[in-house]
Amino acid sequence: MSSTLDSDFDGRRLAQVREAFFSAPSVTGVVRADVLESWQRSRQALGTPTAVSSVPHVGDEYLDEELVTMFAAPLARVSEGLADTDLGLVLADAHGRVLRRWFQDRTAAEHLDRLGTVRGAVLSEDSVGTNGLGTAAATGRVTQISGAEHFAEFYQQASCTGAPVRHPITGNLLAVITISTGVAANTHLLKPLVHSVAVQLEQHALDVQQPAARVLLDAFLEASRVHLQPVVAFGPQNIVMQSVTAATLAPTDIGILRQRSGDSRHRHTTRIPVELSVGQFDAHVTALGHGAGSIVVLERRRSYSAGGVAHSEFRLAGGSRSWATVVQRINQHVLKGTPVVVGGESGTGKTSAVMGRQFTPGAPMPRTVVDAAEHLTVGTAAWLQRVAGLISGTTPVVIRGIDALDGPLLTGLRALLQSEARQTAVLLTLAAESPIDTETVAGKLEVDHVWLPPLRDRSADIGPLWQQFVEKLTLGAAMQLSADALDVMTAYSWPGNVSELRSVAEKLHRAGKRGVVRPADLPAAVQGGRVLTMIERAELDALRYALDEAGGNRSKAAQILGLSRATVYRKMKAYRLGP
Repeated sequence: MSSTLDSDFDGRRLAQVREAFFSAPSVTGVVRADVLESWQRSRQALGTPTAVSSVPHVGDEYLDEELVTMFAAPLARVSEGLADTDLGLVLADAHGRVLRRWFQDRTAAEHLDRLGTVRGAVLSEDSVGTNGLGTAAATGRVTQISGAEHFAEFYQQASCTGAPVRHPITGNLLAVITISTGVAANTHLLKPLVHSVAVQLEQHALDVQQPAARVLLDAFLEASRVHLQPVVAFGPQNIVMQSVTAATLAPTDIGILRQRSGDSRHRHTTRIPVELSVGQFDAHVTALGHGAGSIVVLERRRSYSAGGVAHSEFRLAGGSRSWATVVQRINQHVLKGTPVVVGGESGTGKTSAVMGRQFTPGAPMPRTVVDAAEHLTVGTAAWLQRVAGLISGTTPVVIRGIDALDGPLLTGLRALLQSEARQTAVLLTLAAESPIDTETVAGKLEVDHVWLPPLRDRSADIGPLWQQFVEKLTLGAAMQLSADALDVMTAYSWPGNVSELRSVAEKLHRAGKRGVVRPADLPAAVQGGRVLTMIERAELDALRYALDEAGGNRSKAAQILGLSRATVYRKMKAYRLGP
């Protein structure tokens, strides 16, 4: 009952802000930034909301039947899952023209009819103003517009969630898929659902329009799953795909690999030695045949220590969006030669992230590593003097654990970072409990900062990390996680983060475990993680999506989800998201 009252109150307040905005544009109140921007575009195109009294329509001759034919089958399957709901599914073209709609309930049909969302209706922003379909087309992002967020008065009792469907090759907008329903308190889960449907349609378009490209994509995803090394795919129409571990390759490296991969014309794997800007590799090139292109897996040439023990480089794996973002931002600082603080809980892999590979104390590394705690043994002055000498060189410097530095030492370090004598990037790691703590320390040093989320918030990294640890332990993927085991590990909170995951792999290896790892093989603490239901998984995905979009800011995440901050905090605690 209370959530309904809160929703009603928020709706009334939003309606008041909306009225104030269109009578006095300087008033913004509690409106989301994306809604405010859409209102501004709508007002520029249409004037005031009262100018929109009906939905314009076009004849069948303007409607793209090819899109309907292409997407009818997958959308019909999606529609089957809407049984016993009041949800209506709508397909529109890139211009916001409704092509077809699906529903399983009479209430949904009546809802769409009442809104004028019928075949041929034009729902672009410049036709009816802010709405879930038209605004998704205008921004190219998943968008949910509810109640008074709409521009037109007759949409006030509707909630519409839309997602763009892009051409799998060109990236151009193909269509918009939308789910529409009445205003309700629990529509936030529709954003990840609509996004998932849009992704399915893009994959379906790839199957239909570019079968060769689909073959390439499937081969690339499989190679990226199996191999820890960098994977690059070259396909028709100059398609290039790179795995996360291949993200640091320079454009000249990609050009070399493209040229050399053309030497392999048959469906088999050829080993070709290549010298790239990042070192010497063996390129294992597999030609897919039938014009689908080729897959290249890079293996760094093995080097040998003085004792004759071979070792090869192991880059830290990760499959989550947040991990890729962190790596990208760190690489930007390395390229620019600027300092950055990388914060995260203990064991999240901060040092490995700034090293660009799995960090092992004592192993050869391409970047100079300094431990902040060393000042306790060598003295403050000597430690600062050492840092000053290192940052005046050309090799990037990593300073681990700056949480061990007190106020005066941080002040001294800030002076060194701002000194004109500094010639290289300085990557500083910080054990912190939250992004706010990281931002505070970075502010004292007057440098940029990056937050590396804990493993429980980036469960997509668990599989790739496990494969890498096993590869290093066994020199071959001899402990493969079953789907059930991966589900159990995903539900676990991982208080020890990546370090704890590595420890589990090491314990199983020492115990002689080989082959498929099942839930019963995992430690009791890990098995205690409850496997989530489908609804709980969707809610958890929605929370993670919103937190990712908001950069970890819980208040912004609450706005994205349309929930109160207290609700978001409570759900984050329930799902063990964040500290």
